[in-house]
Amino acid sequence: MVACSKGLEVDSPSFSVSGYTVNEAVDSAGNPVKQVVFNMEGNADVISFFSGEILHEYAHKDGRILPTDALNMSFDYFAGMGAGTNPDWKQLSVKASSNFNGSLTTEGVEGAVWTDITDRFSLPMAKDVDVRTSTSADISDLAVDGQPLYIAFRYVTPPRTVSAAYTTWDVFEFTVSQETALGSTPLVSQREGAFPLYYFGPNDADTPGRADRTVSTTARLRFRANILAANLPLEAGVWAISAPLVVGADADLGPDRPVSIKNRIDPVLSAYTYNYTKPGTYKVTFVASNVTTAEETKVVKELDVIIP
Repeated sequence: MVACSKGLEVDSPSFSVSGYTVNEAVDSAGNPVKQVVFNMEGNADVISFFSGEILHEYAHKDGRILPTDALNMSFDYFAGMGAGTNPDWKQLSVKASSNFNGSLTTEGVEGAVWTDITDRFSLPMAKDVDVRTSTSADISDLAVDGQPLYIAFRYVTPPRTVSAAYTTWDVFEFTVSQETALGSTPLVSQREGAFPLYYFGPNDADTPGRADRTVSTTARLRFRANILAANLPLEAGVWAISAPLVVGADADLGPDRPVSIKNRIDPVLSAYTYNYTKPGTYKVTFVASNVTTAEETKVVKELDVIIP
């Protein structure tokens, strides 16, 4: 048993970085870069490289936590009015809830507390819409730590006598992104999943041979009213509710990742080349490991690289 253990012992890698040179170069796309050649001595089974650039820093190998600066919600919209539509109708509104239980039922949707956030967006009366328009707003104040936040579009048509008297509203490119000092991270996107729908009041689709008037896809959410004569005198509509957002005061970006530059089957690596696109001082880290199925030993070599 002791002999087996000794057979699996792993020597610490004999590995070091002796220096580097910086040269002017162009990348494969023809862009100017600073090409750094790192000179290495010794050997290791596996070598990984952290460039020191954002999201590639050894100091954050176990995770990177940043405060949330904003929770940005954005979407595009377009509207068209049918003949006989009352120009004062406000058929589309935007809602938010942190206690919706996710159930697309009367009890689930109507029983939740929804905050109207329509006024946060540049959503005019339908009669004033003539081109597809983008709008956005920070909704970070609506998030409750540890609780899911749902965003909904609610479309309602009041009783009417003319089937064409309604507004068609289209919603495109709905996205909610978490903003940090490092940029924007999408949390939910219409392109990744269409809005599920909940109908209230009569629905033309309940009549055999009729389809739902409102259609939700990853490309477009289109709201339209009932047109069957029997349904015109009754208020009716639909909710389109997003996937849940779970957002805290901080954003967990996960661990920074290295680049693997050598595996066990590769020959000894005496040099490694990496291109930098921006000037600055970078804390470069090489992690060299010797491994067996039972054990791993490693050495970490760091150096400051100055890119003029």
